[in-house]
Amino acid sequence: MGACILATRAQQPTQPLMPGEAPKPTKYVALEEQKEHLVFFQGFTLSVDGYGPVAMMVSDYGTLEGALRLNLKSTFFPIIEAGIGKCSKEDFNTKVSYKTNAPFVRIGIDFNMLKDKFQSNRLYLGARYGLSKFKYNITGPALTDPIWGGSQSFSLRDIDCTSHWAELVFGVEVRILKNFHMGWAVRYKMEISSTKHDAAKPNCIPGYGFTTNSNCWGGTYSLIFDLNWGMKKSHKRGVNVEIRDVQPTEHALTPTQDDSQTSIDHEEGTEDGATEVEE
Repeated sequence: MGACILATRAQQPTQPLMPGEAPKPTKYVALEEQKEHLVFFQGFTLSVDGYGPVAMMVSDYGTLEGALRLNLKSTFFPIIEAGIGKCSKEDFNTKVSYKTNAPFVRIGIDFNMLKDKFQSNRLYLGARYGLSKFKYNITGPALTDPIWGGSQSFSLRDIDCTSHWAELVFGVEVRILKNFHMGWAVRYKMEISSTKHDAAKPNCIPGYGFTTNSNCWGGTYSLIFDLNWGMKKSHKRGVNVEIRDVQPTEHALTPTQDDSQTSIDHEEGTEDGATEVEE
């Protein structure tokens, strides 16, 4: 593929030549035109969430999760997230407890909103579809029958459930080292459907959170490792040019020509001395 190079001639005052005086050399300066193009496949990343394990230790619900994400032109990031969600909660008033411990998966895509795609920091919006198939237990203290007497414990175990939900994600990533990023994300979650049970609905869904309302908020704090193994961030498309002085002949330039004109040439050995252009 050929490329066009603009060559401009330095401006010189136009004045008539004295008898016997030869025309002065005209200097042509070739301007190289370069463009940077992002490679379509920029590699992929592995990440782990640091917020979920902390939440699991200090609260009733937490997760252990990681993600695999592709990088397409530093603009689109298809992603799959998987992990285990654990919930163990007891109501303070009723003493009814709820427990579940099961895997979950999310798939989706992120979009980098920053205009400069060559930089390593990112500001993104994303969407997820989540799925979890799990079992849960609901148990309570023994209840005394006020009429007939006696007591009966309340226990429901291994209730099967399948839940689906959607998420909207807003996040920030900052480069810390060459192949290491850190970032946080806020997630707005909307429950789509869950398996119905006659006795009780699930109080918490692994990967989603508590089901007190049909929607909830969540967050992640990710440690991100780029695994591109030296893949180039961009290709520079340019040309090699030669800069030299050209000795005009009596047919090349005359003193009356406008010295500010530009020329485009692709061939070697032309009379005006423009250089050959190769990509």
